[in-house]
Amino acid sequence: MKNINPFLSAVLTGGMLALSFPPIPFFFLSFLAFIPLLMQFSEHEYKRKYLLIYITFFIYHSGTNWWIGSWQADSDPYLTASSIILAFVHPFFFMIPFGLFFIVKKRISLNCALWSFPFFWTFFEWLHNLGEFSYPWLTIGNTQIFNYYWIQFIDITGVWGASFLIVLFNVIIIQILRNIDFNISIDTIRQSKFAQKMIISLIAIIILPIIYGLIRTQSFQHEKLMISNKIVSVGIIQPSINPWRKWEMSVDEMIKQHFDICDSLILAGYKPDLVIWNETAVPKYINVNNPYDLRYLQLWVDKNNVQLFTGFSEIEFYDENTKTATARKDDNQEGVYYEPYNSSVLIKPNSEVAPESYRKMRLTPMAERLPYADKIMFMKSWFEWGVGISSWGIGKEQKNLKLNIGDDSASLGPIICIESIYPEFVSNTSQNGAEFLIIITNDAWYDYTPGPEQHYLIAAVRAIENRRYIARCANTGVSGVISATGRSINKLPQYQRLGLYEELPLLKEKTIYSILGDWLGFAVFIYTFIVITIAYTRKKLNF
Repeated sequence: MKNINPFLSAVLTGGMLALSFPPIPFFFLSFLAFIPLLMQFSEHEYKRKYLLIYITFFIYHSGTNWWIGSWQADSDPYLTASSIILAFVHPFFFMIPFGLFFIVKKRISLNCALWSFPFFWTFFEWLHNLGEFSYPWLTIGNTQIFNYYWIQFIDITGVWGASFLIVLFNVIIIQILRNIDFNISIDTIRQSKFAQKMIISLIAIIILPIIYGLIRTQSFQHEKLMISNKIVSVGIIQPSINPWRKWEMSVDEMIKQHFDICDSLILAGYKPDLVIWNETAVPKYINVNNPYDLRYLQLWVDKNNVQLFTGFSEIEFYDENTKTATARKDDNQEGVYYEPYNSSVLIKPNSEVAPESYRKMRLTPMAERLPYADKIMFMKSWFEWGVGISSWGIGKEQKNLKLNIGDDSASLGPIICIESIYPEFVSNTSQNGAEFLIIITNDAWYDYTPGPEQHYLIAAVRAIENRRYIARCANTGVSGVISATGRSINKLPQYQRLGLYEELPLLKEKTIYSILGDWLGFAVFIYTFIVITIAYTRKKLNF
């Protein structure tokens, strides 16, 4: 790598990372992607090294997430502008693991810095999924969803384990390149114990997870699970409504479109236990404690004896003493405040109690809520856009909902939109007893781009981590059912108004990851803390 232009190295690393990300099937490129950039930092000292990092991850972000701007005729200018800002700001976050690398390289040794880099990178990714500015979409482990057997081990480590091994694989290759003289013979290389150990390590990183995956997937064969477990039948409704115009459309007309698809499933002879509608399928402020607000949904549920799980816009009212920091004043009522929530609700037939609802807790930064809006209220109005979905309140309680199945019941884990990209957040649902997961979303903002497919495939990563089936309902797609091994059982074509009936098994076994959560994130944090402490308290070492 000594003769490669440093800027070309940045382009190669960023380009390979972008090309490895689904739905592009070149997942193997991530096992080589870090080599050009890390080799440059291993062999040279650059005054503008952070510029190289910026270029690398600007390419990675832009090549993978260019679709965030929507770029549709109806697109809101705010969404387009925020996507451009994100593209220029997000690369700065990726400087964190490299900054740690440079500290250790300078204060301890290059060798220690290289071997520590997988820990630094995994620590950064874990850190990047915490707080209201978090955005773990580009987690390197997500690139391996098409690497079917290899990725199965994340039911132990979470996706962070996949990221760790990918970066470690890159580092081992770099160490081989650094320690081998290419002018010597192949026989000499074969006799090198270091080279042998490194090659064995590379093979182990690939083969051992595959062996685990081959064994583990045998325990989750779909046909066997359907025989040995309780079954829930679902009807997934994909209405394919223009997201930019829905907030101006008649609510009654949109509800009718959903009911028409539901009725078509029932007329075709299907009788699901549960019908699922997408995120904010009911774009009208509803108070679940007011039966009048839900009467039109409750009437259909009672008539057909089918439970309904739907996304909706929830509203809660407060007085001066109970209002939240971000509650708004109701201009029509003195001393009354309100907060809107992006919520989901489970409506049951002939129920005499208010239905259970779940309020979205992980909101899309900037698009759905200004991060830490309760601390900087004066800026809140600057970040509202014109389609009825900005400035939501944050839900306070993550909870599962109880679904009736005949005389029995099941626990479902509700996940709304971007919440599905947060590993431990999703694992909390199965840890708390969820037997299957429901993801509702509205990805229609990004129609005819890779965005909806990326989002669907990331959901498959969550299915593997928790060994839970996922019923996913999206406005224009991708809607479908994902198995506990991450494979699609069935899915609807995008951009069509359709319904899907599917049966899926209810699973209770908890994975190591669903029990322990982000244990690997804490482990790499501890390692990073120890190494950086040593770097600032010890003289340069030879190792």
